[in-house]
Amino acid sequence: MLHFISTTTYDPLGHVALDCVPEQTAGEVRRRMNRIATLDGGAAVNDYGFSEADRVIELRWQPVDAFTEANVERLVRTYNRLIVATPTGCWLTAPEYFAPAADESTLRLLALEKLSD
Repeated sequence: MLHFISTTTYDPLGHVALDCVPEQTAGEVRRRMNRIATLDGGAAVNDYGFSEADRVIELRWQPVDAFTEANVERLVRTYNRLIVATPTGCWLTAPEYFAPAADESTLRLLALEKLSD
């Protein structure tokens, strides 16, 4: 399944297409909430709603060539914001880490905002 990563500003090498393993998701859907024990044995719940910024997008793929791996590493080192296009939409993200490997590379991105519906 193809996923596309690009920079938010012009960069001639600022894009890459990754053929990710099919089990990819756009992260969990979570609500911002916590539960606090009360003195009477019950619980109080603070619910602050849902935000797209709570998603974590993790991409995994089998490396095809050294140029693609080097370009992904360069994007993570150089840019603090990347746009990621997935089958579920486009996201503005902050790259958390890139872990290259011989059998399966991993890129973890923290979603900041969903750019499409």
